[in-house]
Amino acid sequence: MTDIADRPEIAPELRLVPHAFRRTFGRPAEGVWYAPGVLNLLGGAVKVPAKWGAIVAGDRRDDGKLELVSVNRPTERAVLPSGEIPAWAAPVAGSSGGATLMCSVDLPQGSGLSAGEALRTAVGLALRDLAGNAYEGPETAELDLPGQRLLVVDTRIRRQEPQEERPYTPDTEDLGAALTAYHRAQDPDPEQDAVVRAALASGARGASMLVDPPGRPAVVLVDADLVPAVKRAITKAVEIPPRYLTIVPAPFRTEALR
Repeated sequence: MTDIADRPEIAPELRLVPHAFRRTFGRPAEGVWYAPGVLNLLGGAVKVPAKWGAIVAGDRRDDGKLELVSVNRPTERAVLPSGEIPAWAAPVAGSSGGATLMCSVDLPQGSGLSAGEALRTAVGLALRDLAGNAYEGPETAELDLPGQRLLVVDTRIRRQEPQEERPYTPDTEDLGAALTAYHRAQDPDPEQDAVVRAALASGARGASMLVDPPGRPAVVLVDADLVPAVKRAITKAVEIPPRYLTIVPAPFRTEALR
């Protein structure tokens, strides 16, 4: 059987991680698994998948241990169960199973797309297939938003203090209005509040802070033709130029290749 890393019909980004696995461990991976990042709106009441996410490649092992290696931090390995694990592996600290996995995440933690949740989902898929563990991924929404975009704003702010989330129950089916109401029910950091105020003033349908520790991101619902103007207004309103990701809502998709 041809090594997954050498199969030209597979997307390059899916071949990269099994190639790194083979280079590190000297053997081919049994499989490669992909899970998208998730945009948690309204405190997680609505989950929207993004095209950026996490990819893991690996094989099973017989000692019951779970070894995790990062493409970006190859020297910071985690072997679970363990009392000490590197920060990048913290989202999967509760996982268990006999496997060795090479991991790659497109986005840093705290950027607004729950990178840790994507990694946890991809690892869960791998363990399910390799060790027979049952796993259920997040339920995500298929939003009907013709001509609209969800603009994720990574303020680049990272703080170790937890951001407490206040209870919120949507009382409207208008997503834009619900986002703004959610934001006003929370206690946002100044940078998040500045993003929301600038977005609304420049014509956005709604905006809110996002809870994605250790970051302080925000999200904006905006008509597609207004995206450039809203970006300019936000950038002008904050001290540190943010990073932007534009999402066209689509169905949740995971992928497994063996």
